[in-house]
Amino acid sequence: MKKLLLSVLLACCQAATAQSIDQVIDGKIRASEARQKAYADSLFKIKGNGGGDTGNPGNGLDSCKRGPVPTGVYDITQNSATVLFDGEGVFGWDFSIIQSGIVKVTGNSGNDKLTKNTVPISYSLAPGEYVLTLKGNTCLSKVYTRTFTVPKPTGDNGNGGDGGSNGPPPVNKGTRSIIMNLTGYGFDVSAPTGINSDWLERIEAFCNLSYNGKKFRGIDAIRVNMKWYSYEPREGTFRDDKVLDLINYCKARGLKLCIAIIPWRVVGDGMLDRSEWLEQLPDPYWKPEYPGEIQDLVWHAEGRLPSTEKTYMPSLHSKAGQQKFKNAVRHLAEFMARYPEYVDYISTATSPGEEYETNIQRSNNQILLTGYGQADLTAWREYSGGMAAPYPQKNDEEHIAYLFTNSEAGKKWYEFRTKGLKDFHAAFVQGVREGGKGKVRSLGMYAGVGAPSGTWTGLYKLNEIFSAGTSDQPDMIYSSEGDAGSQNSKLMATDLNAATFPGARYAIEFDPNDVSADQTWDTSPDEDVNGDILYFWAVPFFRRGGDDLHFAMAFLASKINAQLGPALYRLRSEFIDSDSGMTGIAQGDGFTFPITRYSGLQEFREIYSGRGGGINKVVKITLK
Repeated sequence: MKKLLLSVLLACCQAATAQSIDQVIDGKIRASEARQKAYADSLFKIKGNGGGDTGNPGNGLDSCKRGPVPTGVYDITQNSATVLFDGEGVFGWDFSIIQSGIVKVTGNSGNDKLTKNTVPISYSLAPGEYVLTLKGNTCLSKVYTRTFTVPKPTGDNGNGGDGGSNGPPPVNKGTRSIIMNLTGYGFDVSAPTGINSDWLERIEAFCNLSYNGKKFRGIDAIRVNMKWYSYEPREGTFRDDKVLDLINYCKARGLKLCIAIIPWRVVGDGMLDRSEWLEQLPDPYWKPEYPGEIQDLVWHAEGRLPSTEKTYMPSLHSKAGQQKFKNAVRHLAEFMARYPEYVDYISTATSPGEEYETNIQRSNNQILLTGYGQADLTAWREYSGGMAAPYPQKNDEEHIAYLFTNSEAGKKWYEFRTKGLKDFHAAFVQGVREGGKGKVRSLGMYAGVGAPSGTWTGLYKLNEIFSAGTSDQPDMIYSSEGDAGSQNSKLMATDLNAATFPGARYAIEFDPNDVSADQTWDTSPDEDVNGDILYFWAVPFFRRGGDDLHFAMAFLASKINAQLGPALYRLRSEFIDSDSGMTGIAQGDGFTFPITRYSGLQEFREIYSGRGGGINKVVKITLK
């Protein structure tokens, strides 16, 4: 979830999330996305107008109100295809099909005045990649483009097609949803609703949208961030009363409740012995900020202010920590399951940004590696057969990366950390399943996909961490991957999840930075967002089988209706309330990728881009 965008959230966040920690997308990946980004930029340069031309050269035709933008090409053969276009006041268009700068085919939408947004076209083309252009001929418009692939005939060379689509995917109306995350500290035991007051205005804004005089609800659910110690302040004592307040709030608004329960405990609460706590390597440059602060303990002061409620996490290898967290999750799921119409899923996370990863600390521009508590060292001795625990020469990014890549003990230590992540998350999933009994789902959430930050967050072996293909695989997989200018990574994560986690539902998120009007890496709290960008990237997410779109961080309540309302109305009309937008997407050549290196950018990102993965084509990645 990159960065908290409002000061109230910044105050709550101990450190930047994995996706903002030195995530470097190298030049090759950027180059592969440049064409798609250039197209997006051409659409979104003018805020909110969809990129349409505004001038009238004076030949008697009015300017098209919107489009015609080709939003999909499906049922593709060597002789025909169906074009899905978006437009307003467009009753006819001319098209060209271009390859390598050469016009291969020209034509138009036919003599009849268009009354629907799907039009068949005919041509004779060899297999390959082409560019389709559309330009209005009953009104003035700019030229809009979209790439598509003419596939090889099925069975050609024994390989089958390599990029076509056989039409729309199966109908699944009613299974997709849009969810708003209450990032940071959404759960408030002192609030009448159970929700921190900072979030109420935003929820109400998303629930009370209007478009062309029609009122509608933009979201289907909210997800509330709840710390373990807030829900279970003492062992066996649970704040179910406040969960019921949350459920009643959602019920009154036609929403469902999702909860992210974060396994933080309060120092001195008696839940776990110090030997079971998560700790980090000592920082030689450390100086205490607050009286009594312990320098090697991974702790969090609420609001980053001096507090007597310093918090800690159990070691991921702590059997006692796993069991007690599982017990709490089981009880939470059991309580939520009493209200199946108003609840959806439970997730867990270890970072302040709500992703699940190895908890790390940043201090004096260094990464402080965690996982050196007594429970970790005891588990390591058993796991390694008595090997000494490896330590980097310096506790910084460079030396940690070297340790995991060039040291046999370091590689084994990385795999050991992966096992801790897996075992802890498996215990969580088991708790949801045992308590929820099919009425409450479990969700696994991660940040960067194959990015350099995976060196210290431990997120390269996603298939193992989330128990892919086993009974401990969560019901849903969520990635917060992608940022301003690199939204294609959201689609890559979806394709990876679809192949690696069979049977799960797939979720992505959009925060204000992702859809910012100026598409810069850092946004201010009051910056404008562009709903066209949201629509542009959400459409291929849903068409490739994505299920749940989440809003993360904090959108400014006063701008939600004007800047996101039109896009949400279209997304709901096409993908939530109907299947009209599910027109299919080209299927490329998927591949299997084994994770063998624990540092730097993983090569599957480049392979994905090289095979055309992205807006117009699915390229499934199976991690091994």
